[in-house]
Amino acid sequence: MSNYINPFVDYGFKKLFATEAGKELLISFLNAIIENPNDPIVDLVYKNVEQIGEFNGTRANYFDVYSETQNKRQFVVEMQNCWKPFFKDRTVYYAAKPIRDQGLNETAVSLGKRRLKNKKDEKKWNYRLNEVYLIAIMNFTFPKWEYASNIYFHKVMLTDVDDHHVFYDKLTLFYLEMPKLDHIDLKPVTPREKWIYALYNLWRYDDYPEELDEDIFHKLYEQAEYANFTPDQQLAYERSAKVYLDTYNEIEGGRILGREEANLENARKMKALGIDAETIFQVTGVKDFS
Repeated sequence: MSNYINPFVDYGFKKLFATEAGKELLISFLNAIIENPNDPIVDLVYKNVEQIGEFNGTRANYFDVYSETQNKRQFVVEMQNCWKPFFKDRTVYYAAKPIRDQGLNETAVSLGKRRLKNKKDEKKWNYRLNEVYLIAIMNFTFPKWEYASNIYFHKVMLTDVDDHHVFYDKLTLFYLEMPKLDHIDLKPVTPREKWIYALYNLWRYDDYPEELDEDIFHKLYEQAEYANFTPDQQLAYERSAKVYLDTYNEIEGGRILGREEANLENARKMKALGIDAETIFQVTGVKDFS
């Protein structure tokens, strides 16, 4: 077992980012992702922290935070371990929630300041929105036809289809395809690269990596060190880690079974085309395709 926790384990992710003790880490991470030095995040208020149940024992960690900046930006941060149908739909839905809440909050303020003349006034507000960001940390990848294998970071905004200018700049979705780093020799130079590198490698090292010799990453590794956990925290992490491993093994087992079935089907098709058994075996690895 590594000296440090795996941030893709549900409990580990929340321990690092979704607590008051992890606020400084989350502020640094968000500033690195959005790259807006003119209006840096200086403080956060946790609005909603929840763990969303999924089928097959998997979960998605999801939480909202407010930022204390010149512009009262809002963030939704999610960690998802495996692909689910309509994954993109769900992230858009999560991002839409703080947008809707801003309208509800504006209505609540109006109700407190004046006496409404009629019920229609309850829905009136000026529609001026604060910026909303969603950051989805993915322990899986998008379909191969969408992005090249070496492109792991995506910034998505509403743009005009014809001239590609940003049509609306107050809603931004970031997607991090972490498994692609298995095949990329990432050299962490920028703050964003350093944070992605840190999360990817956190549980892979027994010792602190030289590439991250900065105070904030010292704090990250201190927060992530398993030996610093109380017995109750260690037990909670181990239980969460078991769910993570069981889910991973189940998904990987399904992939292997799917490949075997596909190879068998291809072998049968090749046989029907009159291809000799030795060639079929070399291509598919299948000997018995009767």
